[in-house]
Amino acid sequence: MKLSKYAKLGILIVFSFAIFIWGMNYLKGIDFFKQNTSYYVVYERIDGLLESSAVMINGYQVGQVKTIDFSNRNDGSLVVNFSLEGDFEIPEGSIARIVSSDLMGTKSIVLQINPSNVYYQEGDTIPGSIEEGLKEQVSMQVLPLKNKAEQLLASLDSAITVVTYVFNEEARKNLSESFAHINQTILNLESVSADINELLGAEKSNLKGIIQNMNKISSTLNENSDDFTNIIGNFSSISDSLAAVNIAGMVSDLQMSVQGINAVLAKIESGEGTAGKLLGDEQLYDNLAEMSQSLDFLLKDIRNNPKRYVHFSAFDLGKDVYISPQKEKNKTSQTEYTFKVHLISSPSRLSKNNTMFSDFDQVEEVEISGGYSYLTGETSDVAKIMKTHTAAKTVFPDASIIAFKNGRKVRLEKALRKLGN
Repeated sequence: MKLSKYAKLGILIVFSFAIFIWGMNYLKGIDFFKQNTSYYVVYERIDGLLESSAVMINGYQVGQVKTIDFSNRNDGSLVVNFSLEGDFEIPEGSIARIVSSDLMGTKSIVLQINPSNVYYQEGDTIPGSIEEGLKEQVSMQVLPLKNKAEQLLASLDSAITVVTYVFNEEARKNLSESFAHINQTILNLESVSADINELLGAEKSNLKGIIQNMNKISSTLNENSDDFTNIIGNFSSISDSLAAVNIAGMVSDLQMSVQGINAVLAKIESGEGTAGKLLGDEQLYDNLAEMSQSLDFLLKDIRNNPKRYVHFSAFDLGKDVYISPQKEKNKTSQTEYTFKVHLISSPSRLSKNNTMFSDFDQVEEVEISGGYSYLTGETSDVAKIMKTHTAAKTVFPDASIIAFKNGRKVRLEKALRKLGN
C-alpha cells in the first residue's frame, strides 16, 4: 500500500515531536529507556542544594535531585525528591547527607549506605543530614582550648588572691597589673589561635597548590634556561633595531594622523558631509523609531494571524485575530465596547501594591475559577489600549488585550470588526 504525501508528512511530524520530547527530557537527566526510582528526604535546611544536583554513592553519580518543595508541616522544612537510575535499592538505615562537592561550595547528596537486607520502597522517605560548616568545625576544635584557658584563669585568680596577702601594697599592685596583662595576652592568643585554625582550614588546599606551582615553575625555569638565554639575546637585537628606528619621524606622522582625525570629527559635529547629516537629523531618528514600532505590530499580526500571510498549514492554529488600529468609524458602536490589558494570572492573590504593578495607575483584580487575574487600562479607544499594551509588554511579556461588551467578555476580533478596525 503506497502512502500519500500527507500521510508521510504526518508520520514525519509525529516522529519529530517524539524525538524533541525525548531530547528535552534527556537534557533534564530523565532517560525513558532507563529505570528510575524516586525517594524523598526532609531537611530543616538545604544550604544551597539545587534541583538537578547530583546524588552520589562512594563518589559515583547514581541520580539527581528532581524537585525541592516546602513540607506540609508548615514549619519551614523542605522536602527533596531525588531519583536513582537503574535498579539500585537503598537499604534501610541509610542516610542522605548534603555535602559540598567542590571548593566553590556546590552542594550534592551523598548516600551513606547501611548494610542491610531490608530495602526502602519507591516513594519512601529516608533520613537526611547536613554536613557541618567550616565555622562549626573550627569552633569544635577551639572549644577544648577555651575550656583549658578558663580553668587556667580560675587557678591564676586563686593564686593571686593568696599572693596579695603576702606582698606589700605596691608589690600586690604590680602583680595585679602583671596578671591582668597575662589574662589579656591569653585571650589574645585564644583569638589568634582560632583565626589561624580557621585560616589554615580554609586555605590548606590553596597553600598546597601554591607550593606545587612554585615547584613546577622552578623546574620549568631550570629546564628552559637555554631558551631564556636566547630570549635575552633576541631582546638585545630588538633593542638595537629600535635604536636605529627614526622615532621622531614616526611621532610626527602620528601627530599628522591625529590632526586629520580631529578635522574629520569637527566636520561631523558641525553637520558637514553625509555622516554629519545622519548624526544630526532628528527626523531620521523619529522615522526609525516609528518603523521599529510598525515592524513590531507586523510581527505580532503575523504571529496571531498566520493565515493572512500563509494560506497553507498542516494544523489548524485555532484563532484569527486581526489588530490594525484605525480611525473611529462608528461612534455609537465604540461606546458599547471597552478594552483592557491582561497583565498576569496567579493561583494565589497578589498585592496591588506589589512593585511589579508600580508602572500602572490602576490595577483591577478578577477572581476566576480559584485563580486571580490582574487587568489595567480600561478604555474604549483602540489606539490608547494598544499603547498601554506596548508599555505592559516591557514588564509582562505575555500581556494581552481583552475586549468587553456591556461588561461581558467577548472575542477581541469580533469587537475590532464591529468597530471597523
